[in-house]
Amino acid sequence: MGRVASVVVLSLMLARPMCAADTAARDRVLVGVNYFAGWWEALPNKWHGKGWAAQEPDWRPQFAGRVPLLGDYNVQATMDREIEAASSHGVDFFSILWYFPRPVSGKEAEAERLNRGLQTYLASANAGLMRFMVEYCNAEAFSATNDAQWAACVQTWVAAMRHPAALRVDGRLVFKVHDAYRFVMCNGGDAARCRGQLDELRAAVRAAGMGEMIIGGGIMSRSQVAPKAPAAQVFDFTATYMSIPDVEVREAEHPYASLAAEARTARALHAGDPVPWVPYLAAGWNPRPWTHPQSDPNHRRFFTFPTRDEWVKELRAVSEDLKKYPRLGLPRRDGSCQPAFTVYAWNEFGEGGIVAPTRGEGAMKLEAIREVFGPKATDVR
Repeated sequence: MGRVASVVVLSLMLARPMCAADTAARDRVLVGVNYFAGWWEALPNKWHGKGWAAQEPDWRPQFAGRVPLLGDYNVQATMDREIEAASSHGVDFFSILWYFPRPVSGKEAEAERLNRGLQTYLASANAGLMRFMVEYCNAEAFSATNDAQWAACVQTWVAAMRHPAALRVDGRLVFKVHDAYRFVMCNGGDAARCRGQLDELRAAVRAAGMGEMIIGGGIMSRSQVAPKAPAAQVFDFTATYMSIPDVEVREAEHPYASLAAEARTARALHAGDPVPWVPYLAAGWNPRPWTHPQSDPNHRRFFTFPTRDEWVKELRAVSEDLKKYPRLGLPRRDGSCQPAFTVYAWNEFGEGGIVAPTRGEGAMKLEAIREVFGPKATDVR
């Protein structure tokens, strides 16, 4: 074929209308579920109180309905079963919390245990059945506080994202900083320094031959994101892990509808943000096993768990709002958004955000996800 003919064919290929399969892939909703690997066997652990002390009683007998069916501990066999269950019910990816084992924080051993979620995912023979993304959980005890610590984090994340199951949108790797506000404050409120750290991560990914990234920052559901706000200046998108409505602190449980209403309100609030927002939906919030005299006020607010009808209703509402508000989701190269949301959470058994199959609910929440969003191919590149 001559050079002119080759150019014509290439031009036609680049200009071809998007086929039905391409359109379906762009329009379908990506369902993510937050993954917290807080369940280890050695004492103290989070099946005993909140890990305050080894002598805390095991709360599983009292809250037997929350006991997971796929494994009580974050070991390899549990993750293998979890990936199979999630992927077969329409879940596209786990957003896996990762904690920096900061020296002298006193939390190094805990961080190593918490990071078993990412380790076991990467080691799973089932990893390719779905996708994962890293969510840097930059809580105070687990934040990188200097350049050397940040470089160590970058090295770990780049190694993890080499895995072919790493989530990409339009070919770009997806990454999230759990708490955007804390990230900015840890950098002295300097947006330029924040961008510099994230650019270091981007550069390391490019140098490894892994392409480009989109990086998000976590905000609360009602946080305003003005065009000049750090969240809009530093991140490609924002997202919410979980938000609790400001309701009365009391022993009686509030209805699930009020918990769901918080997420509904947020979807409308963030529909016009200067950067896209990834919605969340709470599978529950009821931290009775972790209620403690010294706990924060949020651990004194309880909500009923959703019935199947309530859960399906809210999943359908998220689906409809993602159609209604085109700025919700993960950003694509062309400025549009890949419809996407995350569910709080796969395995927050103590706090009550639970999608994983349990003795009390079985696989109800997963079955509803599959009913609303259907079984789907995992590749969204």
